Amino acid sequence: MTRKLIIVDAQYDFIEGGSLGVEGARNAMDKLSVYLRENHGKYNEIFLTADWHLPTHCSFKENGGIWPKHCIQFSHGAAIYQPLLDALDSVKVDYTVLTKGCDEDHEEYSIFKNAVSKAYLKSMDSKSKSDVIDICGIAGDYCVKDTIKDGLIVFPNTEFNVLKNFVASIDGGKTLDDLIMQNERVICQE
Repeated sequence: MTRKLIIVDAQYDFIEGGSLGVEGARNAMDKLSVYLRENHGKYNEIFLTADWHLPTHCSFKENGGIWPKHCIQFSHGAAIYQPLLDALDSVKVDYTVLTKGCDEDHEEYSIFKNAVSKAYLKSMDSKSKSDVIDICGIAGDYCVKDTIKDGLIVFPNTEFNVLKNFVASIDGGKTLDDLIMQNERVICQE
């Protein structure tokens, strides 16, 4: 069985203390770091998604959006959480970072909303079809949820397995739980 892992937006601005910190994010990402050291061999490919916003992005409050400024290109807040990178580097795993939210004029909660990243994921899948895509990250009720919903369309023969221990959600997990309950191709590993 081929298996991929998508880690959604494990960036400093979404960790507690960041400009859009989510409660429980640091703990979830620290546990994910341990998991990666112990389970990296089960994945054919690992992808990390990252918000990569211009300061003029439409989602920011000062630009008419609903969010505080976050994940500004080349800022510390946009950087991938270092313990995850350390874990991947320590076991010498290749991974790919895919960006989204680069265009200031529209929101891209899902990695599949970014045309370049979507094309890359589709091309990688055509080389090695995925039976299962494990997914985790921040925030479960926005970017993780939307990535799953779009992924179900882009990969119609693939299951999405939510690694809930490695997800932090603004709403405590309710939205993601509802998605899991409503779709037979979305499964959950506690």
